[in-house]
Amino acid sequence: MLGYYFEKFFTIYARRFFIRPVCPIPSTPSLSIETTNICNSRCIFCANLVMRREKKSLSLEAFKRSVDEYAAMGGEEIDFNVTIGDPLLDKYLLDRVRYVRRRYRQIKTVGFITSLQWLHRYDLEEFFNSGLTWISVSTVLSGRDRYRDFFGVDKYYQMLANLKMLLIENRRKNTPLIVWIAIKPTPEPAKIIMKHPDYQEIKLLSRLDLDTQIRKRHFYVDDWIGAIKLPRYLKKRPLYYRRKRPCRILYKGLMIFSNGNIGACSCRDFEADSDLILGNIESDSLQGTWKSERLSSIRSDWLNDNKIPHICRSCRHYLY
Repeated sequence: MLGYYFEKFFTIYARRFFIRPVCPIPSTPSLSIETTNICNSRCIFCANLVMRREKKSLSLEAFKRSVDEYAAMGGEEIDFNVTIGDPLLDKYLLDRVRYVRRRYRQIKTVGFITSLQWLHRYDLEEFFNSGLTWISVSTVLSGRDRYRDFFGVDKYYQMLANLKMLLIENRRKNTPLIVWIAIKPTPEPAKIIMKHPDYQEIKLLSRLDLDTQIRKRHFYVDDWIGAIKLPRYLKKRPLYYRRKRPCRILYKGLMIFSNGNIGACSCRDFEADSDLILGNIESDSLQGTWKSERLSSIRSDWLNDNKIPHICRSCRHYLY
């Protein structure tokens, strides 16, 4: 019996707090490109309203250089996920997708997260033929008021029409596009959401197990390192123990921000100016940045000496 409790302690607590597995470093990182940091929404959990850096789209020249260098490294995974911004507000979005998919067959997947408020601006045939492989829609499906409360804009019916249009066309084309739907937490019982007619309609069109997502939803989010004040029903994620335990994101990939800065993290560096910025695509290569002494030191200093980058000390998006 004593052995049982010792083993339980070891597996649950000792591994969590004392053992420091070394994350493998892939020869080629994943690559996230913030094609734009422009966003019209005023989400209650986002730092968009306090962001000071210039709102702009990444130049096509910088974008192409990034993709060319990444492909030369043997890269196969690109996304247009943003720290802040909605890719659908980037006027060059489909040009970028076509450049990636038609020029480099080795890159198998290209996609992004969006509110989908602006899909109606695009020709749907061009959208599907661009080469996109996936899209994730962040939304609320329980009515106009709840949507406005969460996203800060009165775009519920516009989003809903776009979502229906996307799902219907995707099904008509035999689902060439993987469409995920991420329903944001709102302060209402799960049964109320699941009974809403809009939710029911989208569930049937998408064929996703949205019920399980709603039942397992949580109200824990990040406060962007203290930059925003969350409403009472949204709780901050715990500040997990991280002593000599580098965030695994530092071992996964690189981020190129809309101003060209290259960063080691795509999560919470909303000003793109933290101690995780490694260079700029205009003057630094991706290969050199990924293999740089700077990035290596960030990892080793944290792992061996507990020198945690300032932006990581109170980040509630920390992963280990």
